[in-house]
Amino acid sequence: KESGKFIALTTPLTSTSWDGDSFSTTAKTKIDLSAVFGVPAGVKAVLVKTSIRDSASASSACLFQLSGISTGTKYSLTTLASPVNDRNGYSQGIVPCDANGDIYYQITASGTGTMDIYLEIWGYWL
Repeated sequence: KESGKFIALTTPLTSTSWDGDSFSTTAKTKIDLSAVFGVPAGVKAVLVKTSIRDSASASSACLFQLSGISTGTKYSLTTLASPVNDRNGYSQGIVPCDANGDIYYQITASGTGTMDIYLEIWGYWL
């Protein structure tokens, strides 16, 4: 097995848990990438595309953050919601994984179930 090899995907890996589902403010929580997206276990990093919208983002600082570590405030990808209510904010980037090949997310939403999130995996590093 080669180390550091990038596997580019022509069709993203998606999940019914991350296809526009509504979320509330959430403390740092693990996403098991192999169980939820079908990413091979133990990958080193993933290429992620996010799209978020919050129904009251005009009056709140709403964001979605991804990290490879379970604690602290270090994030490798942050997506800000648009300053216009219910308008999508997008980001794409590389998120390092933990030793098991998983990542962690944190959400700051304007209210209960107000943030809709789409998450796609476009590639990964072995």
